[in-house]
Amino acid sequence: MQFSTFKEELFDEQQRGRMAEFCDEYGLDGMEVFMDDVLSRDQELKKEKQSILDKLRALHVKRIHCSYWAYPTSFLTKNNFYELIDRFGSMEDVISYYGDLTGDHMFKRWADEYQIATELKAQAYTFHLIDYAPIDGKWEFTISKSEIRQAMIYMVQQFLNYLMDKQLITEDSPLIEVENAGWGLEHGLQTADDYRLMYRQLYDPFQKVKISWDINHLLHAIGFDEKQNCARFFLPDNEISPKMYDLQQCYGSNPQIFAQEWLEQNIFDSELLHQVSCIHLSDCDLKKTEFFRNGKLTGRYYEEITSLDSWDKQEEYGVNIVLTSYDSHIPLGDGILDPASIKEMILKIRTVQSNLAILHELKNNIDQTEALRKQLDRLNLK
Repeated sequence: MQFSTFKEELFDEQQRGRMAEFCDEYGLDGMEVFMDDVLSRDQELKKEKQSILDKLRALHVKRIHCSYWAYPTSFLTKNNFYELIDRFGSMEDVISYYGDLTGDHMFKRWADEYQIATELKAQAYTFHLIDYAPIDGKWEFTISKSEIRQAMIYMVQQFLNYLMDKQLITEDSPLIEVENAGWGLEHGLQTADDYRLMYRQLYDPFQKVKISWDINHLLHAIGFDEKQNCARFFLPDNEISPKMYDLQQCYGSNPQIFAQEWLEQNIFDSELLHQVSCIHLSDCDLKKTEFFRNGKLTGRYYEEITSLDSWDKQEEYGVNIVLTSYDSHIPLGDGILDPASIKEMILKIRTVQSNLAILHELKNNIDQTEALRKQLDRLNLK
């Protein structure tokens, strides 16, 4: 199965009117949409449900990507809640952003999104859990990675419990794919070790919770050190595990192999391979600057963002660095990855998981048809 990402601003009116034909032309099984693009996350979905369903069916949508909010660990678990209030500015600003002080709006919104996915007979609901700042790069994390990881597991379980309590999850409802978090600017479930911990704790009687590996998010972790003339993890030492250090020592002299080995160290984990439901596929240039460290911009980039005189300007500054250097989502082969190695990786996963979905997540490319054709041709999957 192959899918692509739909962003309304990247398709003209004529293209939007013939998305089924677009999917046929490119051999796609459907499109994935971000629900926050469909209706802002602060809104109630139920009032607009039928019109949303009609719109998504017309767009040939077969996958739903959840809405998400900054700092969910602090907001939902109340870990260092004072800091959350302080960074947003006031309790009123927190309520305006999240919809309440309890998390009820957040879980209700997710449940309503899942119900829409069910009525669409969607292949999956992408449950993208990440802890990130409302302004990328302005603040460092003070809550530990282990606490954030445990909060993500709590969120998955609480979502399952909410769906079971409302009888919204059945044998026939969509998979819930937990997408991996990126590195540097965000924390969450990032590695195979994190997912193994999740599965050891999770009560999932319908066996709906699967893994979706976003390739770009894994690539956030690495860069090229021009002084040392090698690829390495652009991370603080306490985020580099012994396995990661060994990988760096063995393959740092060959950046492309290093990148591929980093992907495979996580994706090919023997305990988890059968749980891999989707690969979010795109490429990324190997950055030469560690812009973010533990959530905070480094060096002059931090000085520049803090010199800006408004929340909106700071937010735009941080997002621009993320989209150009971390989460660029360029076509396979335009960045560090070798298309032949990625194809081999996908075929190996398929020997264990025959229903593996490929999501061509090229959402930052203005010319979607060119980017998608380039990636499909280079991947050359049958």
